[in-house]
Amino acid sequence: MAVSAKTVPVPFAEKQTVDTAASATVQYAHSGASKLSGWFVDNTANGAKSYIKFYDATGSVTVGTTAPIALFMIPASTSRMFSMPGGITFSTGIAYAVTTAGGTAGNTGPSSNLTVRLLISL
Repeated sequence: MAVSAKTVPVPFAEKQTVDTAASATVQYAHSGASKLSGWFVDNTANGAKSYIKFYDATGSVTVGTTAPIALFMIPASTSRMFSMPGGITFSTGIAYAVTTAGGTAGNTGPSSNLTVRLLISL
């Protein structure tokens, strides 16, 4: 995986996490209380829709079994930018995975990995 984090000087986020190989394997973007204020998902390499699932956790997430606290669909062959005024609050940490099916049960990754950028407020 190619996951990196850096400090960003914007008023609505202190940290940006970039994953250039997002898949159905859960990634832990931040440990501790935080808010997710925006995110970008690039699904242009896939001819089918994908879903990004967010979990309030720092470990023990099983994609397909653990219920996400939020999920968003990204249409086939597109990219999407999401902005959430006030952010989505996470008390434990921010984890995510990308699958081809929504809901809790979806656990199959897309045929090609996606790029995911998260803007996190600490």
